[in-house]
Amino acid sequence: MSKKTKADPTGQATNRNKGTRRLAARLRRAESRVKDLLKVIPRERRRITKIQNAEQTVFYEYELTAQDQEQLNDSVQFIINDELLETQTGRMPFNWYWQSNIELPYRQGTAEEVRDFNQLIAAATVAGFFIKRIAPQEIPFNQVVFSDAYRDPLNKAYVSNFNSIKSLSSTTAAQVIQRINSGISSGLSTVAIGAEINSRFDVALSSAQRIAETEINKAYNDAKLNAADLMAEETGLRSAVVHISALTSTTRSTHAARHGNSYTVADQLQWWDSGANRINCKCTTRSILLDKRGNVLQ
Repeated sequence: MSKKTKADPTGQATNRNKGTRRLAARLRRAESRVKDLLKVIPRERRRITKIQNAEQTVFYEYELTAQDQEQLNDSVQFIINDELLETQTGRMPFNWYWQSNIELPYRQGTAEEVRDFNQLIAAATVAGFFIKRIAPQEIPFNQVVFSDAYRDPLNKAYVSNFNSIKSLSSTTAAQVIQRINSGISSGLSTVAIGAEINSRFDVALSSAQRIAETEINKAYNDAKLNAADLMAEETGLRSAVVHISALTSTTRSTHAARHGNSYTVADQLQWWDSGANRINCKCTTRSILLDKRGNVLQ
């Protein structure tokens, strides 16, 4: 499992970095391909003299019809979709490249929760805790990962993540197209327009990093909560989760305030899914067992 620290109790730094690098590489390829489009646009270099001070400025006149302009816009959208989504349909393709960046943390979260919850079950059994006079039984990892309760939320995570990157693709394309059209209308050189394109892709790169970090942590934590729910239901044990905050100087006060407090799985999920609590959140949870009165067993 990944190394966990107080600053990153999820231990997902390696997965987050891999996910960010993967999206960054595709964004840079898209940027290069879009810039190549500019090089082949017919244009004529002219000089304009300002009457007031007789200064001369360089102006580029691009030979584009309205149809050419529309085709250029479509080509930019096609390139960015091709790199980020691998599709033009708007639907997630089969074996989409970013599924592995979600599946790995999801599987890790499930494996950790099954291991930790089974340790709780073993401790409860040693302590003589029974349910209807029967000691709770540990649940094998394979029983969890081959269940619908594992696969269905994972598939939903794929779709949710695809939609996040689809939004990134759409926003990036719109901003890049706007800068290209504005540059052409203003008679800027391809170098100047290229610089504007670069600035838009830099913004996209920042958004891609936020998406990668948020979605990977979400997959890891949702897997833990899903597994905790499943194991509690299968064993008949009553459980809760303790919130573990990432204790750094940038930790939000609302996140730090939850550190060490226990919540139901439903309450934890509701909090995470409220507002911007998921964004760049490195908090996680750990399961605990409760008796009938709600007291912690271990």
